[in-house]
Amino acid sequence: MRKRGKALWVRTGAPAPWALAFLAASIAAYLAVRGLTKPSMVDLVVYRAEGQAVVDGRDLYGPLGTPHGLLATYPPFAAMLFAGLTVPPYEALRIGVIAANIALLLLVVVLSARLAGIAVRRRATVVAAATALCIWAEPVFTTFRYGQVNLLLLALILWDFGRPAGTRTKGVALGIAMGIKVTPGIFVVYLLLTRRFREAAAAVAAFAATVAVGALALPGSSRAFWFTHLSDPQRVGRLENAANQSVRGLVVRITHTREPDQLWYLLVAAVGVAGLAGAVLAYRALGDRWGLPACAVTGLLVSPIAWTHHWVWCVPIALLLWAEARRLLAAVAVFWTFAVWAVPHVPYVELDFAPWQTALSAWYILFGLGFLALAAAKARSAAYVPKARTRADADLGDELDELDELDERDEQSERDGRGRRAPQAV
Repeated sequence: MRKRGKALWVRTGAPAPWALAFLAASIAAYLAVRGLTKPSMVDLVVYRAEGQAVVDGRDLYGPLGTPHGLLATYPPFAAMLFAGLTVPPYEALRIGVIAANIALLLLVVVLSARLAGIAVRRRATVVAAATALCIWAEPVFTTFRYGQVNLLLLALILWDFGRPAGTRTKGVALGIAMGIKVTPGIFVVYLLLTRRFREAAAAVAAFAATVAVGALALPGSSRAFWFTHLSDPQRVGRLENAANQSVRGLVVRITHTREPDQLWYLLVAAVGVAGLAGAVLAYRALGDRWGLPACAVTGLLVSPIAWTHHWVWCVPIALLLWAEARRLLAAVAVFWTFAVWAVPHVPYVELDFAPWQTALSAWYILFGLGFLALAAAKARSAAYVPKARTRADADLGDELDELDELDERDEQSERDGRGRRAPQAV
């Protein structure tokens, strides 16, 4: 029986028609849901108000007239960028931001697939299908709902780490991400621990430049942010909020107080040290495809506040598990369940949670701890593989492509052989 050749979309690297149809249907369904629910995009409102404060020369960190009295929590440099949001009419801005976020999600999936080493010939199909699915992941869905910047920061970080080693400006995009929101600074620690001093220096220099720009343009606001507001997590929101998926948030809910015994903070520190150690081990054995998300998860766990929409790192983690630990892929489904919203999100109520409610409010935290354990276990297993078969930064996609090319050569040789053996016409 004649062996069928590969489909055209496999041979050319184009996305499969079913994957494109799935993506189009998913976007259409999301837009329909959005039209019915009419999300507030409250964080976009705050960003615009921050930009307006910069344009008007008002106190950036004072009352902004936003819903629920929400305040500015990002550095002055970010607010300067947000000034551009004041130009278009608000309705046009909402449309533009959701279109940009969908495009950023697609870019994040592309960069995640590359980081995970998914074969180039199959990558377009995987990207289309994964994007269709990731629209409905709670962190992504909530990022869309609030008009958040999470996907922009994630794209900057993934792109920067995906650039070739030794590139002169590698690290600059990370520094810009830090200038927009300070929390990506944990990746500088990761770079230092993995002895990539040049990239760390570039990131710090770029970050310092954003601080300098903010200080020159908004000196009063810069002093207020860096010396007062930066160290005040209560300004960001309630620590006990069930949407706060950090270890510290869980500790507050367990102890029923915003100021638990200092010994509890040793737990947060232990998670940070163990998480970074695991990220470094994962990098040495498996490269950034495991080390980078392990560092990101560590940052989320030890942050005072890690809202559910900050966990957009579930996207690269899902692609990584699909590529290298498919038996455990089901675990990432927790991000598609919206289970973190199964308990009340009401002021003071969260401080009086029953034990079962506290447990239900810890889904992402438990996943994060499990992922760190998995990354450490994978790194340890890789250490036992003979060195000749281990490459710290192996490009699995290229290796699989080479196998594809060998398959195609074998098929061509088989076809040529059949042609030579065919009887000649008389």
